[in-house]
Amino acid sequence: MDSKPPEKQVVSKKRVVDHGEVYTGAREVNAMLDLVRQETERIDARFLEPACGTGNFLAEILERKLRVVAERYRKSRLEYERYAVLAVASIYGIDILEDKVTE
Repeated sequence: MDSKPPEKQVVSKKRVVDHGEVYTGAREVNAMLDLVRQETERIDARFLEPACGTGNFLAEILERKLRVVAERYRKSRLEYERYAVLAVASIYGIDILEDKVTE
């Protein structure tokens, strides 16, 4: 059994009040992305996260897409690189908090 400490969802009450900042844990991120698994595994599917925070949704989407790229194009470096770039270029994130963007 994995006994990791629970992920912190709130940095401070002030940030929640001022900016609505609440973190989504890895378990919830994966559960939500599993609901749209077909899209997260489509290399050219576009995703925009309008309040991306640290980018935990986008990072997981990219990991899923890159797994598909690796499975399909591992024999051709050119094709692998082409589709890896497409996977990266199809995800977008925006956040208003500079420290989250930097992180």
